Amino acid sequence: MLPLTLVLASMTVGESPRFTVHTTELKPTTGQILRLDADGTLTLKDPAALVPAGNLVSLRRLDRPLPAFARNPMIILANGDRIRGVVLGGDTKVIKFQPAWSKDAPWEVSLSTLAAIWGRPQPADMPTDPSAYPWADSPKRRDVLWLRNGDIARGTIEGFTVDPLGVRIKTADPLPTTHRLDNVTALAFDPSLARVRKPKTAYYRLTLTDGSRIGLATAISEGTSLSGTTLFGPKLQVPLTEVVSLDVHQGKAIYLSDLKPKKAEVQPYQSMSWPWAADRSIRGNPITLGADTFEKGLGTHSRTTLTYDLAGKYRRFESLVGLDPLTGRRGAVDLRILIDGKEQPLPDLLGLTLGKSPQAITIDLKAAKELTLIVDYGPTGDVQDDVNWADARLIE
Repeated sequence: MLPLTLVLASMTVGESPRFTVHTTELKPTTGQILRLDADGTLTLKDPAALVPAGNLVSLRRLDRPLPAFARNPMIILANGDRIRGVVLGGDTKVIKFQPAWSKDAPWEVSLSTLAAIWGRPQPADMPTDPSAYPWADSPKRRDVLWLRNGDIARGTIEGFTVDPLGVRIKTADPLPTTHRLDNVTALAFDPSLARVRKPKTAYYRLTLTDGSRIGLATAISEGTSLSGTTLFGPKLQVPLTEVVSLDVHQGKAIYLSDLKPKKAEVQPYQSMSWPWAADRSIRGNPITLGADTFEKGLGTHSRTTLTYDLAGKYRRFESLVGLDPLTGRRGAVDLRILIDGKEQPLPDLLGLTLGKSPQAITIDLKAAKELTLIVDYGPTGDVQDDVNWADARLIE
Protein backbone atom coordinates (compact mmCIF):
# COMPACT_ATOMS: atom_id res chain seq x y z
CA MET A 1 0.00 0.00 0.00
CA LEU A 2 1.18 3.50 -0.79
CA PRO A 3 2.32 5.83 2.01
CA LEU A 4 -0.59 7.95 3.23
CA THR A 5 -1.10 9.47 6.64
CA LEU A 6 -4.20 11.43 7.60
CA VAL A 7 -4.21 13.10 11.01
CA LEU A 8 -7.49 14.84 11.83
CA ALA A 9 -7.30 15.02 15.60
CA SER A 10 -7.23 18.82 15.50
CA MET A 11 -10.68 18.94 13.83
CA THR A 12 -13.86 19.03 15.84
CA VAL A 13 -16.55 16.42 15.36
CA GLY A 14 -18.69 18.98 13.53
CA GLU A 15 -15.89 19.89 11.11
CA SER A 16 -14.39 16.52 10.33
CA PRO A 17 -15.96 14.90 7.22
CA ARG A 18 -17.55 11.49 7.60
CA PHE A 19 -16.67 8.83 5.07
CA THR A 20 -18.00 5.48 3.98
CA VAL A 21 -15.01 3.16 4.00
CA HIS A 22 -14.98 0.28 1.51
CA THR A 23 -12.48 -2.47 2.25
CA THR A 24 -11.77 -6.05 1.25
CA GLU A 25 -14.26 -7.11 3.92
CA LEU A 26 -17.92 -7.61 2.99
CA LYS A 27 -19.54 -4.76 4.89
CA PRO A 28 -18.43 -1.13 4.51
CA THR A 29 -18.14 1.02 7.59
CA THR A 30 -18.56 4.73 8.24
CA GLY A 31 -16.87 7.26 10.48
CA GLN A 32 -14.42 10.08 10.78
CA ILE A 33 -10.83 9.40 9.83
CA LEU A 34 -8.46 9.64 12.75
CA ARG A 35 -5.42 8.24 11.00
CA LEU A 36 -4.28 6.35 7.95
CA ASP A 37 -0.73 5.17 8.47
CA ALA A 38 2.00 4.69 5.91
CA ASP A 39 1.46 0.92 5.97
CA GLY A 40 -2.23 1.35 5.06
CA THR A 41 -3.71 0.85 8.52
CA LEU A 42 -6.83 3.03 8.82
CA THR A 43 -8.08 4.19 12.21
CA LEU A 44 -11.60 5.63 12.44
CA LYS A 45 -13.37 7.48 15.19
CA ASP A 46 -17.07 8.04 15.90
CA PRO A 47 -17.37 5.10 15.93
CA ALA A 48 -13.94 3.67 16.62
CA ALA A 49 -12.82 1.10 14.06
CA LEU A 50 -9.62 -0.28 12.61
CA VAL A 51 -9.00 -1.33 9.01
CA PRO A 52 -5.86 -3.50 8.74
CA ALA A 53 -3.07 -2.58 6.37
CA GLY A 54 -3.74 -3.41 2.74
CA ASN A 55 -7.52 -3.74 3.09
CA LEU A 56 -8.55 -0.25 1.96
CA VAL A 57 -10.45 0.05 -1.35
CA SER A 58 -12.02 3.51 -1.20
CA LEU A 59 -13.17 6.41 0.96
CA ARG A 60 -16.37 8.28 0.02
CA ARG A 61 -17.85 11.35 1.71
CA LEU A 62 -21.26 10.76 3.24
CA ASP A 63 -22.53 14.32 2.82
CA ARG A 64 -21.62 14.93 -0.85
CA PRO A 65 -22.25 13.13 -4.14
CA LEU A 66 -19.40 12.44 -6.52
CA PRO A 67 -19.41 15.70 -8.52
CA ALA A 68 -19.64 16.08 -12.27
CA PHE A 69 -16.31 16.35 -14.06
CA ALA A 70 -14.78 19.82 -13.91
CA ARG A 71 -15.68 21.98 -16.92
CA ASN A 72 -14.48 25.40 -15.74
CA PRO A 73 -10.99 26.65 -16.76
CA MET A 74 -8.70 23.65 -16.23
CA ILE A 75 -6.03 21.39 -17.61
CA ILE A 76 -6.68 17.83 -18.77
CA LEU A 77 -3.78 15.41 -18.68
CA ALA A 78 -3.17 12.47 -20.99
CA ASN A 79 -3.77 10.13 -18.01
CA GLY A 80 -7.31 11.50 -17.53
CA ASP A 81 -6.63 13.94 -14.70
CA ARG A 82 -8.90 17.00 -14.85
CA ILE A 83 -7.68 19.84 -12.63
CA ARG A 84 -9.40 23.20 -12.22
CA GLY A 85 -7.17 26.27 -12.38
CA VAL A 86 -5.57 28.77 -14.76
CA VAL A 87 -2.45 28.87 -16.91
CA LEU A 88 -0.08 31.70 -16.00
CA GLY A 89 2.35 31.29 -18.87
CA GLY A 90 5.34 29.01 -19.32
CA ASP A 91 8.06 28.29 -21.83
CA THR A 92 8.93 25.70 -24.50
CA LYS A 93 8.80 22.76 -22.05
CA VAL A 94 6.32 23.55 -19.26
CA ILE A 95 3.30 25.62 -18.39
CA LYS A 96 2.89 27.57 -15.18
CA PHE A 97 -0.41 26.42 -13.71
CA GLN A 98 -2.26 27.70 -10.65
CA PRO A 99 -4.69 25.11 -9.17
CA ALA A 100 -8.02 26.66 -8.21
CA TRP A 101 -7.69 25.78 -4.51
CA SER A 102 -4.04 26.85 -4.08
CA LYS A 103 -2.43 30.15 -3.14
CA ASP A 104 1.04 28.63 -3.18
CA ALA A 105 3.56 28.92 -6.01
CA PRO A 106 2.15 27.70 -9.35
CA TRP A 107 2.94 24.24 -10.62
CA GLU A 108 5.26 23.52 -13.51
CA VAL A 109 3.51 21.00 -15.74
CA SER A 110 5.37 19.40 -18.64
CA LEU A 111 3.78 20.00 -22.05
CA SER A 112 4.30 16.32 -22.85
CA THR A 113 1.81 15.32 -20.12
CA LEU A 114 -1.04 17.52 -21.36
CA ALA A 115 -4.07 16.55 -23.43
CA ALA A 116 -5.93 19.86 -23.33
CA ILE A 117 -6.15 23.29 -21.71
CA TRP A 118 -9.41 25.18 -21.24
CA GLY A 119 -9.19 28.92 -20.69
CA ARG A 120 -12.97 29.26 -20.74
CA PRO A 121 -15.69 27.02 -19.30
CA GLN A 122 -16.12 23.87 -21.37
CA PRO A 123 -19.49 23.81 -23.19
CA ALA A 124 -21.97 21.35 -21.65
CA ASP A 125 -22.25 19.38 -24.90
CA MET A 126 -18.49 19.05 -25.38
CA PRO A 127 -17.16 15.47 -25.04
CA THR A 128 -15.13 14.87 -21.91
CA ASP A 129 -12.45 13.01 -23.90
CA PRO A 130 -10.14 15.50 -25.70
CA SER A 131 -9.63 13.03 -28.54
CA ALA A 132 -13.32 13.43 -29.36
CA TYR A 133 -13.37 17.22 -29.58
CA PRO A 134 -15.08 18.03 -32.91
CA TRP A 135 -12.97 21.16 -33.46
CA ALA A 136 -9.74 19.19 -32.94
CA ASP A 137 -10.59 16.49 -35.48
CA SER A 138 -8.41 16.48 -38.59
CA PRO A 139 -6.95 13.84 -40.96
CA LYS A 140 -3.42 14.68 -39.83
CA ARG A 141 -2.58 14.91 -36.12
CA ARG A 142 -1.83 18.43 -34.97
CA ASP A 143 -2.01 20.61 -31.91
CA VAL A 144 -5.15 22.73 -32.23
CA LEU A 145 -6.16 26.17 -30.90
CA TRP A 146 -9.79 27.21 -30.61
CA LEU A 147 -9.91 31.01 -30.44
CA ARG A 148 -12.65 33.05 -28.80
CA ASN A 149 -13.72 34.49 -32.14
CA GLY A 150 -14.40 30.96 -33.41
CA ASP A 151 -11.28 30.58 -35.54
CA ILE A 152 -9.33 27.33 -35.44
CA ALA A 153 -5.53 27.20 -35.73
CA ARG A 154 -3.82 23.85 -36.40
CA GLY A 155 -0.10 23.28 -36.15
CA THR A 156 2.56 22.69 -33.50
CA ILE A 157 2.54 24.38 -30.09
CA GLU A 158 6.07 25.74 -29.64
CA GLY A 159 5.62 27.02 -26.12
CA PHE A 160 4.02 29.54 -23.80
CA THR A 161 5.02 33.09 -22.96
CA VAL A 162 4.67 35.20 -19.83
CA ASP A 163 4.94 38.75 -21.25
CA PRO A 164 2.61 38.85 -23.01
CA LEU A 165 0.72 35.92 -21.51
CA GLY A 166 0.22 33.77 -24.57
CA VAL A 167 0.75 30.57 -26.53
CA ARG A 168 3.00 30.26 -29.58
CA ILE A 169 1.93 28.01 -32.48
CA LYS A 170 3.60 27.22 -35.79
CA THR A 171 1.10 26.67 -38.57
CA ALA A 172 1.50 26.58 -42.35
CA ASP A 173 2.59 30.22 -42.26
CA PRO A 174 6.35 30.87 -42.46
CA LEU A 175 6.50 32.47 -39.00
CA PRO A 176 5.03 31.19 -35.72
CA THR A 177 2.15 33.17 -34.26
CA THR A 178 1.65 34.09 -30.61
CA HIS A 179 -1.96 34.28 -29.41
CA ARG A 180 -2.86 35.97 -26.16
CA LEU A 181 -4.24 33.39 -23.72
CA ASP A 182 -7.24 35.57 -22.96
CA ASN A 183 -8.20 35.17 -26.63
CA VAL A 184 -8.01 31.35 -26.47
CA THR A 185 -11.05 29.26 -25.52
CA ALA A 186 -9.16 25.97 -25.50
CA LEU A 187 -6.34 24.02 -27.04
CA ALA A 188 -5.84 20.32 -27.64
CA PHE A 189 -2.43 18.66 -27.90
CA ASP A 190 -1.49 15.96 -30.38
CA PRO A 191 -2.31 12.79 -28.39
CA SER A 192 0.44 10.79 -30.11
CA LEU A 193 3.05 12.91 -28.30
CA ALA A 194 1.72 12.44 -24.75
CA ARG A 195 4.16 10.98 -22.25
CA VAL A 196 2.35 9.97 -19.06
CA ARG A 197 3.37 6.65 -17.57
CA LYS A 198 0.78 4.55 -15.80
CA PRO A 199 2.02 3.41 -12.37
CA LYS A 200 3.01 -0.23 -12.08
CA THR A 201 1.93 -0.42 -8.44
CA ALA A 202 -1.00 0.85 -6.37
CA TYR A 203 -1.83 4.53 -6.54
CA TYR A 204 -4.65 6.88 -5.51
CA ARG A 205 -7.40 8.70 -7.37
CA LEU A 206 -8.51 11.87 -5.58
CA THR A 207 -11.85 13.59 -6.28
CA LEU A 208 -12.44 17.15 -5.08
CA THR A 209 -15.67 19.06 -4.54
CA ASP A 210 -14.97 21.24 -7.63
CA GLY A 211 -14.99 18.15 -9.89
CA SER A 212 -11.21 17.84 -10.21
CA ARG A 213 -9.88 14.29 -10.53
CA ILE A 214 -6.20 13.78 -9.74
CA GLY A 215 -3.93 10.75 -9.58
CA LEU A 216 -1.56 10.65 -6.59
CA ALA A 217 1.59 8.56 -6.28
CA THR A 218 2.07 9.47 -2.61
CA ALA A 219 0.10 11.44 -0.06
CA ILE A 220 0.25 12.64 3.52
CA SER A 221 -2.03 14.77 5.67
CA GLU A 222 -1.55 16.67 8.91
CA GLY A 223 -4.37 18.53 10.57
CA THR A 224 -6.96 19.63 8.04
CA SER A 225 -5.16 19.37 4.67
CA LEU A 226 -4.17 16.56 2.35
CA SER A 227 -0.77 16.76 0.66
CA GLY A 228 0.80 14.49 -1.90
CA THR A 229 2.72 14.00 -5.11
CA THR A 230 0.77 13.90 -8.37
CA LEU A 231 1.48 11.23 -10.96
CA PHE A 232 2.94 13.90 -13.25
CA GLY A 233 5.30 15.43 -10.69
CA PRO A 234 4.01 18.55 -8.87
CA LYS A 235 3.21 18.52 -5.18
CA LEU A 236 -0.41 18.96 -4.12
CA GLN A 237 -2.07 20.34 -1.00
CA VAL A 238 -5.83 20.69 -0.51
CA PRO A 239 -8.10 21.22 2.50
CA LEU A 240 -9.54 17.90 3.60
CA THR A 241 -12.99 19.48 3.50
CA GLU A 242 -12.58 19.66 -0.29
CA VAL A 243 -12.03 15.88 -0.58
CA VAL A 244 -15.01 13.85 -1.80
CA SER A 245 -13.31 10.51 -2.42
CA LEU A 246 -9.96 8.77 -2.31
CA ASP A 247 -9.79 5.46 -4.18
CA VAL A 248 -6.97 2.94 -4.31
CA HIS A 249 -6.29 1.73 -7.85
CA GLN A 250 -4.25 -1.35 -8.76
CA GLY A 251 -4.58 -2.55 -5.19
CA LYS A 252 -7.05 -5.13 -3.89
CA ALA A 253 -9.82 -3.89 -6.20
CA ILE A 254 -9.67 -4.75 -9.90
CA TYR A 255 -12.08 -2.77 -12.09
CA LEU A 256 -13.83 -4.59 -14.93
CA SER A 257 -13.21 -1.60 -17.19
CA ASP A 258 -9.47 -2.32 -16.88
CA LEU A 259 -9.93 -5.94 -17.97
CA LYS A 260 -10.54 -7.40 -21.40
CA PRO A 261 -13.64 -9.60 -21.38
CA LYS A 262 -13.12 -13.26 -22.14
CA LYS A 263 -16.14 -12.95 -24.41
CA ALA A 264 -18.24 -9.93 -25.48
CA GLU A 265 -21.46 -10.20 -27.46
CA VAL A 266 -23.65 -7.30 -28.61
CA GLN A 267 -26.89 -8.32 -30.32
CA PRO A 268 -28.46 -5.60 -32.49
CA TYR A 269 -32.10 -4.70 -32.02
CA GLN A 270 -33.45 -4.69 -35.55
CA SER A 271 -30.58 -2.82 -37.31
CA MET A 272 -29.26 -0.74 -34.39
CA SER A 273 -26.24 -1.87 -32.34
CA TRP A 274 -24.70 -0.19 -29.29
CA PRO A 275 -21.18 -1.44 -28.45
CA TRP A 276 -20.31 -1.56 -24.76
CA ALA A 277 -17.84 1.01 -23.42
CA ALA A 278 -15.24 1.22 -20.66
CA ASP A 279 -15.31 4.16 -18.21
CA ARG A 280 -18.06 5.96 -20.12
CA SER A 281 -21.68 5.40 -21.08
CA ILE A 282 -22.53 3.83 -24.41
CA ARG A 283 -23.20 7.36 -25.72
CA GLY A 284 -19.74 8.60 -24.73
CA ASN A 285 -20.83 10.46 -21.60
CA PRO A 286 -19.43 10.05 -18.08
CA ILE A 287 -20.77 7.16 -16.00
CA THR A 288 -23.57 8.70 -13.92
CA LEU A 289 -26.13 7.24 -11.53
CA GLY A 290 -28.39 9.47 -9.48
CA ALA A 291 -26.42 12.56 -8.47
CA ASP A 292 -23.04 10.80 -8.70
CA THR A 293 -20.51 10.92 -11.53
CA PHE A 294 -18.04 8.02 -11.54
CA GLU A 295 -14.62 7.63 -13.14
CA LYS A 296 -14.79 3.85 -13.39
CA GLY A 297 -17.48 1.64 -14.80
CA LEU A 298 -19.07 0.03 -17.86
CA GLY A 299 -21.58 1.51 -20.27
CA THR A 300 -23.92 -1.07 -21.80
CA HIS A 301 -27.17 -1.39 -23.76
CA SER A 302 -29.58 -4.23 -24.40
CA ARG A 303 -28.69 -6.80 -25.56
CA THR A 304 -25.12 -7.13 -24.28
CA THR A 305 -23.35 -10.11 -22.73
CA LEU A 306 -19.91 -9.70 -21.14
CA THR A 307 -17.99 -12.65 -19.70
CA TYR A 308 -14.84 -12.31 -17.57
CA ASP A 309 -12.28 -14.93 -16.59
CA LEU A 310 -11.85 -14.92 -12.79
CA ALA A 311 -9.33 -17.74 -12.37
CA GLY A 312 -10.79 -18.42 -8.92
CA LYS A 313 -8.84 -15.61 -7.22
CA TYR A 314 -11.50 -13.09 -6.16
CA ARG A 315 -13.64 -12.76 -3.02
CA ARG A 316 -16.60 -10.92 -4.53
CA PHE A 317 -18.01 -8.78 -7.31
CA GLU A 318 -19.61 -5.45 -6.48
CA SER A 319 -21.15 -2.61 -8.46
CA LEU A 320 -23.81 0.07 -8.44
CA VAL A 321 -25.98 -0.47 -11.51
CA GLY A 322 -28.90 1.35 -13.09
CA LEU A 323 -30.36 3.20 -16.05
CA ASP A 324 -28.48 6.30 -17.16
CA PRO A 325 -30.31 9.28 -15.57
CA LEU A 326 -30.08 11.32 -18.79
CA THR A 327 -30.34 8.88 -21.68
CA GLY A 328 -32.08 5.95 -19.96
CA ARG A 329 -35.19 7.66 -18.63
CA ARG A 330 -37.61 5.51 -20.62
CA GLY A 331 -35.56 2.34 -20.46
CA ALA A 332 -36.66 -0.97 -18.93
CA VAL A 333 -34.22 -3.89 -18.83
CA ASP A 334 -33.69 -7.32 -17.38
CA LEU A 335 -30.23 -7.69 -15.88
CA ARG A 336 -28.81 -11.10 -15.12
CA ILE A 337 -25.54 -12.11 -13.51
CA LEU A 338 -24.14 -15.60 -13.92
CA ILE A 339 -21.36 -17.17 -11.86
CA ASP A 340 -19.82 -20.18 -13.60
CA GLY A 341 -22.93 -20.32 -15.79
CA LYS A 342 -25.38 -20.29 -12.86
CA GLU A 343 -27.79 -17.35 -12.67
CA GLN A 344 -27.76 -15.53 -9.34
CA PRO A 345 -31.04 -14.77 -7.54
CA LEU A 346 -31.32 -10.99 -8.09
CA PRO A 347 -35.04 -10.24 -8.60
CA ASP A 348 -34.57 -6.46 -8.19
CA LEU A 349 -32.58 -6.43 -11.44
CA LEU A 350 -35.48 -7.80 -13.48
CA GLY A 351 -37.66 -5.11 -15.02
CA LEU A 352 -35.19 -2.47 -13.90
CA THR A 353 -36.24 1.11 -14.68
CA LEU A 354 -34.88 4.53 -13.82
CA GLY A 355 -37.29 4.72 -10.90
CA LYS A 356 -35.72 1.59 -9.38
CA SER A 357 -32.13 2.73 -10.11
CA PRO A 358 -29.50 2.43 -8.90
CA GLN A 359 -29.19 -0.99 -7.31
CA ALA A 360 -26.20 -2.03 -5.20
CA ILE A 361 -24.86 -5.48 -6.09
CA THR A 362 -22.58 -7.64 -3.97
CA ILE A 363 -21.94 -11.23 -5.06
CA ASP A 364 -19.74 -13.76 -3.27
CA LEU A 365 -17.38 -15.30 -5.81
CA LYS A 366 -15.50 -17.79 -3.63
CA ALA A 367 -13.56 -19.97 -6.08
CA ALA A 368 -15.57 -18.86 -9.13
CA LYS A 369 -13.90 -19.11 -12.50
CA GLU A 370 -16.25 -17.02 -14.64
CA LEU A 371 -18.48 -13.95 -14.28
CA THR A 372 -21.11 -13.07 -16.89
CA LEU A 373 -23.13 -9.82 -17.05
CA ILE A 374 -26.24 -9.81 -19.25
CA VAL A 375 -28.25 -6.73 -20.21
CA ASP A 376 -31.46 -8.04 -21.79
CA TYR A 377 -34.45 -6.38 -23.44
CA GLY A 378 -37.35 -5.22 -21.33
CA PRO A 379 -41.00 -4.83 -22.38
CA THR A 380 -40.28 -1.89 -24.72
CA GLY A 381 -37.50 -3.48 -26.75
CA ASP A 382 -34.25 -1.54 -26.50
CA VAL A 383 -35.70 1.97 -26.15
CA GLN A 384 -33.26 3.99 -24.01
CA ASP A 385 -31.88 0.81 -22.42
CA ASP A 386 -28.67 2.62 -21.43
CA VAL A 387 -27.30 0.80 -18.39
CA ASN A 388 -24.32 1.98 -16.34
CA TRP A 389 -22.33 -0.35 -14.11
CA ALA A 390 -20.59 2.13 -11.80
CA ASP A 391 -17.48 1.04 -9.89
CA ALA A 392 -17.89 -2.50 -11.24
CA ARG A 393 -14.99 -4.25 -9.54
CA LEU A 394 -13.60 -7.55 -8.32
CA ILE A 395 -12.24 -7.69 -4.76
CA GLU A 396 -9.29 -9.94 -4.09
